[in-house]
Amino acid sequence: MEKIMKALVYHGPHKLSLDDVPVPTIQAPEDVILKVTLATPCTSDVHIAEGHIPFVPYPIILGHEFCGEIVEMGSAVTGFKVGDRVHCLPGVICNQCAMCKIGYPSFCQNGGCYGNFEGLNGALAEYVRIPYAMNSMIHIPEGLVEEDVILLGDMLGTARFGVENAEVKKGDTVAVFGVGPVGLCACLLAKNVYEAKTVIAVDIVQDRLDAALKEGIVDYAFNPNDVDVVRKIKEITERRGVNAAIETAGVQSTINMAARSVGVGGIVSTISLFAKPLELPLDLMPNRNIQLKTGIQQCEGVDSMLEEIQAGRINTRFMLTHRSPLNDIMKAMDIFGGNKEGCIKYLITPYER
Repeated sequence: MEKIMKALVYHGPHKLSLDDVPVPTIQAPEDVILKVTLATPCTSDVHIAEGHIPFVPYPIILGHEFCGEIVEMGSAVTGFKVGDRVHCLPGVICNQCAMCKIGYPSFCQNGGCYGNFEGLNGALAEYVRIPYAMNSMIHIPEGLVEEDVILLGDMLGTARFGVENAEVKKGDTVAVFGVGPVGLCACLLAKNVYEAKTVIAVDIVQDRLDAALKEGIVDYAFNPNDVDVVRKIKEITERRGVNAAIETAGVQSTINMAARSVGVGGIVSTISLFAKPLELPLDLMPNRNIQLKTGIQQCEGVDSMLEEIQAGRINTRFMLTHRSPLNDIMKAMDIFGGNKEGCIKYLITPYER
């Protein structure tokens, strides 16, 4: 195996570069080294690069959405072998600490999200080290390829958390505010898996709305720059409002629209990470018994969603709009981070030169 590899390294706010760095090595018996076969930047990687997530140390390799091939295993790893194709959850899970034991593995005290914490380099690189690998690696089944599962651990996992918090059930009317990758996944799950009767997409980026309509995962798509979204939703629901609003944009306007769109006894489920404090429209909520739920996904439901992918009920390939080798990662970050060229998700293939 090579000793030096290419990797996207964050050197501080507005300082990204494709660097030559040492290939990671086994550091503990539970470790695995993966050759990265497919990766994709997350919006949070863009936020890190722009300095909006100040706790991230640097220098650090970014990237937590990825698939790979096992090239080396620690002595304690079982159930996998060299050559296996796997998809990884976005963070390290030890299954031993207090947080893991009470059901919050995303807050693992011995782990964290790849590319976000000291000692946990990410996967926008040729190789990546996976600590406690048996807890976070998922075999890619025969008949599926990396493109089928690349969004499973993070985008679909986060969307599922939001849909579950919203208590979406068959026959419901659901509005999704913000239909970037997570929001599109929420629309897809609500429609195809949870069997919502009506799904409404709201976004200011028309390409995203068009993609949702074309894929058939929404019944209505509204751009708040063009229409009064709340009025439209009231018309569609005969003034009752939606059963659930799922908010993914993390801005004041979407929080306000979500609260105003939900009917009596409904739920506002936000899966956003907020860059700054916002005002909660509590004047709109108690008088209609509206619940507000927030949080970070805990990597639940991965096995069931993988079965849905195999059955064809979850297909996220329409979101994979762009593709480049790792050598073009700076261009990829510019296009993806700037919402250019209709980009939804930008695939990176480290071994396509």
